[in-house]
Amino acid sequence: MPTANTYGYHFRKAVKAAGITCPDGKPKYAPHSLRRFFAATALAAGIPIHEVSHWRGHKTIKTTVDVYGHLIPASWDRCRTVMHQALRPNTPTP
Repeated sequence: MPTANTYGYHFRKAVKAAGITCPDGKPKYAPHSLRRFFAATALAAGIPIHEVSHWRGHKTIKTTVDVYGHLIPASWDRCRTVMHQALRPNTPTP
């Protein structure tokens, strides 16, 4: 099993080989960047936050909500629409 140092070394090497570097030659991304990219992309695509939380290995969903909750698309609009529909009076059909 690779260690964090071994993994970091190979990750930096791969990033440099791919040309994803800053002007000073340092990598633009770190291994943790991939975790953040995964979570942000999954949530923006509508994957349920509890699933992303599990995949990220967070002990509680609160961690995921605190960090990534703002990325859940249009959740307030969806909630408002559902509540509006639920509270709308029934209109009899002729």
